[in-house]
Amino acid sequence: MKVLIVYNVVDLLDKGSSDDLLAEQETKIVEDAVANSLRSFGHQVVSVPIRHELWEPLREFDPNEWLIFNLCESIRDKTYLEPYVISVYEYLHFRYTGSNRLTLATCLNKARAKEMLKAHNIPTAPFQVIAPGTVRRKLDFPLFVKPVAEDASLGITWASVVNNERELRQQLRFIWQTYRQPALVEQFIEGREFNVTVLGNDNPRVLPLSEINFAKIADPKKRIVTFKGKWIEDSDDYKFTSVISPAKVSETLRNRISEVAVGAYRAMGVRDYGRVDLRVMNGVPYVLEVNPNADLSPDAGIARSARVAGMNYAMLADEIVRLAAHRYRLKEPRPRIISLRLKAPRAGAEGVRAIPVSAFKQKAPRVERSAPPLAKPVPVGAV
Repeated sequence: MKVLIVYNVVDLLDKGSSDDLLAEQETKIVEDAVANSLRSFGHQVVSVPIRHELWEPLREFDPNEWLIFNLCESIRDKTYLEPYVISVYEYLHFRYTGSNRLTLATCLNKARAKEMLKAHNIPTAPFQVIAPGTVRRKLDFPLFVKPVAEDASLGITWASVVNNERELRQQLRFIWQTYRQPALVEQFIEGREFNVTVLGNDNPRVLPLSEINFAKIADPKKRIVTFKGKWIEDSDDYKFTSVISPAKVSETLRNRISEVAVGAYRAMGVRDYGRVDLRVMNGVPYVLEVNPNADLSPDAGIARSARVAGMNYAMLADEIVRLAAHRYRLKEPRPRIISLRLKAPRAGAEGVRAIPVSAFKQKAPRVERSAPPLAKPVPVGAV
């Protein structure tokens, strides 16, 4: 298949801190990994870097022949223009992997996303949006404060959890001045945190769960994933938030988490692949965020969960192409997960066990280097 990998190149940021550029520049690493993976499966691949213009670089390609693998998270160094990228794809009649512009725009605005989750009766923490110059707190401490329209943990530090009015006002000023936008203030959910990878469209499947290991952080209020914890490898934040994959959970809790994650995935209209982050308190999974077109770095959450399920990185990239092609009714091999019937030991208290690659019909070459009720998901690895 002919695949265009469209990715954004960021040189400068118009807001935020200087370290935030690390998150934006990782797209090139992902592009290299996806391109090599798809070529190993025989796809014809062309990479298209985007800085300030999107129309002209795409005009030389026939949309009837090429499928876009969308890795473009911003344009003109502005993340809020990510949905505009999709508008250009659709105007030029390109088919593309991942979610549409409505889903991207909704999930980028965290308050709007939480309103959508509430409308679908999906548990999420109580919240309010506080704009510059107005502080009318309606929630009880402790509270979690972050930018209302950023991703990749931008603006999140150990100071993001506040316990009193002084800390709240200090953190609000930081968000307003650094990111030039309102702050999302929500009730802090104290409990275990999970990353849930979901693949598919009509029948989404949940890959083995991953859990953030906060055992080395004594203060419960600092048991959060900060920007440094996600991106700065030599920081204490990073060292103290390792990931357990597969997560050690009972089958009952795993099914409950999977049900909420798939419900959130469907409610937000996520397509092909995504990640749902949630916390469990008193046995209830609360959705923190829904991440369409989530990070596909080889060492990030989606790739990690795929490996535990027996799917190497090349297979994951090819599966995303297959899912998009099937959604557009292109004459390409069906996605593996549609007819997947995996057999694995029951999870019990030891977590989902690794599923061998032989469970899949096709092996990949080795690559170096309206609110409906929550539907019951079919987690990969379930008996």
